[in-house]
Amino acid sequence: MEVRLLRRPTRGVQVFGPLPALHRFVLVLAAVVVCVGIGLWLGAAPEFPLDVGMGLVVGAAAGAAAAFALVHDHRRRERTVRARRRHL
Repeated sequence: MEVRLLRRPTRGVQVFGPLPALHRFVLVLAAVVVCVGIGLWLGAAPEFPLDVGMGLVVGAAAGAAAAFALVHDHRRRERTVRARRRHL
């Protein structure tokens, strides 16, 4: 039996690795603060049909989504599979 990888391993040096817990926390906090600030600004602006409270809620939701996208690992995990050779 032969064991093969489903994906080819990446070559070269990967610049970004998993972030330490403190850096992830700072990144999440910054994303939420920026998005809540944008939501507050949109809620206070008279051109947009949002009040300040709804702007804060929308900003917090967008900040949570942005924080998840920033710290979530998007790479697929490599799995090994067993391949059987067929003898003709």
